[in-house]
Amino acid sequence: MRKKRNQISLDFISDLKYTEFCILVFSFIKKMIHIDDDEFFKIEISLREVINNAIIHGNKYDPRKRVHVMLKWTKSRIWLSIRDENQEKVDFADINRRLASNDVLALHGRGIMIVKSYMDKVKFVPTGNGTEIIMEKRL
Repeated sequence: MRKKRNQISLDFISDLKYTEFCILVFSFIKKMIHIDDDEFFKIEISLREVINNAIIHGNKYDPRKRVHVMLKWTKSRIWLSIRDENQEKVDFADINRRLASNDVLALHGRGIMIVKSYMDKVKFVPTGNGTEIIMEKRL
């Protein structure tokens, strides 16, 4: 028997005020599936970090570019997908090399290092029209 998944998709311009809106939506999901406070904190920090990265580094605050967020969940798992509209090629090998050094004092990459430690799975996916980060957390 297949588990039922719920899903919410959000699509907004590259403005940091929408990060807070996404957190409000996630807070609603927390209440529906009873995520404990420690797990909520880890997912919230990860969601904030990746959305802000999409706005700041991916779309470079360009109001013509959008951020696409999808939240899917069951009672035992949540998936988060965040995609920017950055047309530039992202060097994932370089990102992973910097993350492997575990330099918590580095100017860049610290947020993604935190995301990788808080979430069970983190995947970077280059798409034809941006970069997508897919995160998964077992509840």
